[in-house]
Amino acid sequence: MARFRRTLIVEQKDDYVKQIKEMLREESASFLCTTDGGEALELYDRYHPDLVLVEAILPGYDGFELMEHMLPERDVVKIVLTAMNRKLIIKKAFELGAAYVIVKPYVKKYFVQRVLEAADTLKKRQNIRAESDQLIAGKISVALKRLGIPVNIKGYKLLREALLTACMEPAKMRPFNVNIYMPLAKKYGSTAKCVERNIRHAIETAAIRGDAEAFYEYFGYTISSEKGKPTNGEFIATLAEKILSRYE
Repeated sequence: MARFRRTLIVEQKDDYVKQIKEMLREESASFLCTTDGGEALELYDRYHPDLVLVEAILPGYDGFELMEHMLPERDVVKIVLTAMNRKLIIKKAFELGAAYVIVKPYVKKYFVQRVLEAADTLKKRQNIRAESDQLIAGKISVALKRLGIPVNIKGYKLLREALLTACMEPAKMRPFNVNIYMPLAKKYGSTAKCVERNIRHAIETAAIRGDAEAFYEYFGYTISSEKGKPTNGEFIATLAEKILSRYE
């Protein structure tokens, strides 16, 4: 059974593309191939490959720009290809999330070995992350309970999911409306405004009726008309930071 559902190959020379496809024909169910960085970006966004092999230096939109675009994505094996064994290229590739940098010319034994090692490492990280995500989700529930937010109000579920996103994928916190409210609205058949309003209601419930001591512990100030209540973004970002610091 193929290890990868779909592989994106971004390589300038057709001979290398053919070689890579031949080396990985038993490991990938399908291939997407291009020599152009801009087209590679479109293919990546449209087809969501789980293995990306990208040449570092490309005309126009180069491989490193594509790597930057993929940076928030944690469940993709990313490998940079290069003909130049230079420290600067290797350093930048790893900074942008590459599992390996493979230098041309390619040797099948080592090429396939590196790709499979990267896949195994990613799988281990996914398993560890799944375990840690469950622990974090539990800590979020405990925090919301301590703050006095009732589980039966609409905002509880929405606030809990927003906090999960803030803890597990902090890069998706901005812009807040696009990356928090709109996905939740789509998921629950609502609108971004309704999501914002329901989360606001949950926060105000905690501020007005909840445990003042717990609120102070998490947010560092008492609930008062002078201080005001935290905005939705402040509440979620601050509480997520506290939860993660305690988790560590």
